[in-house]
Amino acid sequence: MLRDGTDLCFVKLFDFWYSHQTLCVYWQRYCSVKFCVGNGTKQGGVLSPYLFTRFVRLLISAISQSRLGCNIGGIFVNLFAYADNMVILAPSWYAMQVLDMWCTALDIECNTKKWSA
Repeated sequence: MLRDGTDLCFVKLFDFWYSHQTLCVYWQRYCSVKFCVGNGTKQGGVLSPYLFTRFVRLLISAISQSRLGCNIGGIFVNLFAYADNMVILAPSWYAMQVLDMWCTALDIECNTKKWSA
């Protein structure tokens, strides 16, 4: 975030928020004891989609510029992304290898159990 010009005070604020998260679970009028959450953005949090997009923007850019994907009605498509979900359209095993290469280079892990042929 600092390399992108985000003010240091905001980076420190985000660092504090996300390194000092405590949560509790409400269920049927009962509340659990508080527990620490070590990492990750909050599900349903207002900032979560923004922060996730900043984290994966290099992956989105690399996949979009790879020109590997599918032609759907004359429109070239290879990636759908919304909030914290991404769908990669790859017409071949080679295209999936390019995705894997970029994920490895950017230290991003993909859930390959959700794929379909």
